[in-house]
Amino acid sequence: MTTTEVATLLGKQARTIQRQADAGILPTIGKLPGRTGAYLFDRALIEQLAKGEAALAEGGDAA
Repeated sequence: MTTTEVATLLGKQARTIQRQADAGILPTIGKLPGRTGAYLFDRALIEQLAKGEAALAEGGDAA
């Protein structure tokens, strides 16, 4: 998944996703070559995170 796809799925700005990836908060599976190469994310992991955030927003348990 691209940064934009992750941002859309999680309901966040793309720059927020980039900052979280830079800080190691959001795990990536790679980065395209070059100084400004885009991050790549694991779809299954991001979908799990999205489900966890949705459960927390609804007052449920994310675990």
